[in-house]
Amino acid sequence: MREIFGTTEEQLSPRAFEDLARSAMSAHFGVPLVMGQVPGVPKAFDLVSPDGSVVGDAKYFTLVQGHRLPPAKFSVIAEHVWLLEKTRASTRFLVFGNQREVPQLWLKRYGSLVSAVDFYFLTEDGDLELLT
Repeated sequence: MREIFGTTEEQLSPRAFEDLARSAMSAHFGVPLVMGQVPGVPKAFDLVSPDGSVVGDAKYFTLVQGHRLPPAKFSVIAEHVWLLEKTRASTRFLVFGNQREVPQLWLKRYGSLVSAVDFYFLTEDGDLELLT
């Protein structure tokens, strides 16, 4: 997959991950997803279906120095969950790449507060997993 998205480095760039996520999530939901806005929420989401029924964002996060909790990134995740919950989309999601531990740790700490946003992890090889 790295060759398809223009990188041969150890990790994808955040931009390359967003492109990979757009392709994988479009296939997963069966609709084309593009960057866009939805009525009532003044934010450009990374992944929006033409009718606005599917809305998501792609995040390519790492732990601090590879092993510590990332409090600033946790705040960003909470912000995006809140914004997604304000949409009228029937399907709302975040798709993460790079280090699976970031969304897993966030869900462990705050997951009980989320009811309407799904969390996915996408590997650089294109494997998609729903996180719970």
